[in-house]
Amino acid sequence: MELPQQLKANRERLGLTQEDVAQRIFVSRQTMSSWETGKTYPDVQSLLLLSNLFGVSIDSFVKGDVETMKETIVKDAVRMERLSIGMVGLLLAGVACLVGWDLIWDEPVAAVPWLTWGMVVGMALFALCAALAMVCACRVEKLKKDHDLVTFREISAFMDGEDPEAIAHLNPDAFSRKHPWVANAVKVLAGAAVALALGFIIGSIVSSLH
Repeated sequence: MELPQQLKANRERLGLTQEDVAQRIFVSRQTMSSWETGKTYPDVQSLLLLSNLFGVSIDSFVKGDVETMKETIVKDAVRMERLSIGMVGLLLAGVACLVGWDLIWDEPVAAVPWLTWGMVVGMALFALCAALAMVCACRVEKLKKDHDLVTFREISAFMDGEDPEAIAHLNPDAFSRKHPWVANAVKVLAGAAVALALGFIIGSIVSSLH
């Protein structure tokens, strides 16, 4: 039996509601509900509290889930790596378009003499690549949020025999976990700033060679 079913079965065995269990292990009812539906997994501390409350071992809770968790970590790590590579590749492609089209098509725009049609096309392609790179970044963050990889790593480490206190650093009370939207916005802005700076530097070098 998997963890969500284990939680529900043990709760009902004791005649407790989700609210009852949540209050006793110091979490919200919504958190308890998400555990029972398999949307997220409890951290090690919560597992210890649940184990004591239900009078069952942690092994019996997560025995069937540990391998699945480890496979999920590996698969999601690969996906995140590919998305990260794709994000960097798209930004570099955008910079290449920004510079390359200016070299290929240097006919000036009539209304704006200093602006070439190549620059117009290059900027449009750069914007497209930057937007796609942003999509990759958002998917990485969604993977981390949906699968709660930090919790998976905690449980995996705990089941490998590590001390819960020694692995507490795997789930820090970090700013990015408390304010995910702010953290994501900072990452996107930082990436865009780096790409634009790189484009400006390369553009300046190319312009000096004309």
